[in-house]
Amino acid sequence: MSPVPLNPAEATLLPLALPLLTSLQIGALLTWGLQGVLCVQVYNYYLSFPKDPLYMKALVYTSLALEVAQTLMVTRDTHVIFSEGYGDLVGLNDLHLLWLTLPIFGGIMGLLCHLTFAYRISVLSESKIVGGAIAALAVCAAVSSFVFGGKLQVAAVLSEVVVTKHIYLTCGVWNGSGALCDVAISTCMFYFVRLVFPFLHGLRGLVHPEQLSRSHTGFKNTDLLITRIIRLTIETGMATATASICSAVLFVGFREKITVSVYFIVPAITITKLYAITILATFNNRPHAVGGPPPLPENDNSFEDNKPYSRNLERLASEIRIGRTVVQQVWKDDVPLSHIQMHTDDLTSSKDMDDTESAIQESLVQKDKL
Repeated sequence: MSPVPLNPAEATLLPLALPLLTSLQIGALLTWGLQGVLCVQVYNYYLSFPKDPLYMKALVYTSLALEVAQTLMVTRDTHVIFSEGYGDLVGLNDLHLLWLTLPIFGGIMGLLCHLTFAYRISVLSESKIVGGAIAALAVCAAVSSFVFGGKLQVAAVLSEVVVTKHIYLTCGVWNGSGALCDVAISTCMFYFVRLVFPFLHGLRGLVHPEQLSRSHTGFKNTDLLITRIIRLTIETGMATATASICSAVLFVGFREKITVSVYFIVPAITITKLYAITILATFNNRPHAVGGPPPLPENDNSFEDNKPYSRNLERLASEIRIGRTVVQQVWKDDVPLSHIQMHTDDLTSSKDMDDTESAIQESLVQKDKL
């Protein structure tokens, strides 16, 4: 049986069939998988933090609603392309709802995520300039994503996208601004959490501030919490920034090779889910969260012995450390000392110090009577 001849339109789209169908299928699978991850994160948040402020709950559940809507739209496009339009090469030229599921939803979720971090950084740094700069980058990325989505909607078909005016510029601005914003957030969080937050502990007089600004705080709980915040921020920022850069490189850098350029759908369609998961992962990174990180150690006043600045406290510790032998050498009477709790290895607590002082006063009174 001889093959059915193709019309000119189908002959033009035939080389694009395999990469386009592959990118759409991979994008749909990633969308469904990340939607499952997001649902688990939202459920853990619901169980862990029922008393959170209203604005945090509104942000979480709004993100979930947007992601469910995007997943339904992606599922609808997948059904139309792979089921209803099976074997229809001309149907592959239709963009369907890609103009909405890729840039529009990505821009909205990116704006929500970036503004959340911009607010946190402005509070942490006590500088509205730093937070305002990050917010400006977020708004620039969101506006350019809306413009890019509008151009895709006007083009309507894949063959018109390549000739649409300034479409590559708007895509580059969208992904470039988003990636730059992610890098700026990771850098600022590393700087203010690692350097400024430990410096505030130095103001309490425990350790010299200059030494703290170059190292850990010495408090195990504080160091662990700082490490968690920095690691989560860098990891999520790298994920979203990598997706944005890959999308821009594929769509703009390979615009002369349409068979490669169509693969930009894969990272672009996952950006929305990555931003939503970033928001939820940040909220669920608090201690005692269901499915979150392990709780912090209970002894939050302990110091790490292997830190050089912890040795500075040895002199102070030796001054306030009172042992049984020292008391008996000074007061060689028969005053019972069994009720006094002595510590030879750890710092004496305030309660034990008070008890020791009372026993000393009693022994002095008895010596005066003698």
